[in-house]
Amino acid sequence: MMIGLLLLSWNVASCNVPTGLLQQPQDTLRLYAVGDVNLGRRMAKERLLAGDTLYPFRALLDTLRGADITFGNLESPIAPDSNRVAETPLVFTAPSAAAAALARAGFDIVSTANNHAWDGGPAAVEETMRQLTRWGVLFVGSAFGRDMAEQPVIVQRRGWRVAFFAVTRAWNPAPYAFYQHAGAKWIAWGDASRLYPAIRALKASGRVDLIVVSVHGGQEYVEAPPQYHRDLLYGLVDAGADVILAHHPHVLQPVVWYKGKPIVQSLGNFVFLQDDPWTRLSAILRVMVAPDKTIRLSAVPVRVSHQPTLATGAAADSVRQRLGVPLSAGSKP
Repeated sequence: MMIGLLLLSWNVASCNVPTGLLQQPQDTLRLYAVGDVNLGRRMAKERLLAGDTLYPFRALLDTLRGADITFGNLESPIAPDSNRVAETPLVFTAPSAAAAALARAGFDIVSTANNHAWDGGPAAVEETMRQLTRWGVLFVGSAFGRDMAEQPVIVQRRGWRVAFFAVTRAWNPAPYAFYQHAGAKWIAWGDASRLYPAIRALKASGRVDLIVVSVHGGQEYVEAPPQYHRDLLYGLVDAGADVILAHHPHVLQPVVWYKGKPIVQSLGNFVFLQDDPWTRLSAILRVMVAPDKTIRLSAVPVRVSHQPTLATGAAADSVRQRLGVPLSAGSKP
């Protein structure tokens, strides 16, 4: 329970700083984002169990550490295998070294709201929060109680106050009665009737400079999201969100711009090797936000693996075409 109390105190303190005492950002913010990070299967898990905490991220460490804020979707609870629950078809639980791996790789904040958040039940949700807190990695989308799980986490860097919301619209088992499931007390669901007003209120308060929303949902293995999911993402921008980072399909989907704001419809996989070849290309998305709030995007092309590496040649060009943003300097198509 102590973690929940600490998080509540941290959130309230961050949100209630008097606006007049804070200067507007003077420098460009560098926000880097990746898709699904699964440290609970195959080689990634085996190397962590062997004590090699840098293994999953070693090939891209310089890039990941080069941001002011690095974000990812943590697709595996950090908990012992004994915590597994029988009701889910696929269960991914990562060893405690996963939290150290994220911290050492430069991750500042991760989403813990996704369809694998309940793979180890409530004990795993608690242990995940405990381990991330121990290693100084912020998390958003889970907490002790529904109201806290839905709260934003505010990260302050280089004069910027960046609010992160995280929700899921996918659940194991199927989400048709999510609020009747025990996980509803721990994990933030993508309920537009609650999320949109929360974003509008935070935007109107003037207490943050940028609002980022992480959404786990849509349809897996397709080139574009279904209309109902697009409607949700566009509605987030209408409510006041500045950057949308979506994931769950396991493949890259094109970035779309709406009212001058980027909607990243799917960041695909990152540390999450699957058999289908179209799931094996992804990117580190570089979001550059100038002091006047204009946003530029570029991508570092990546070959997905248990240890992702830089993609080059035709693979890099495929990433550029799928995502629809230019490659970063030094990334050669």
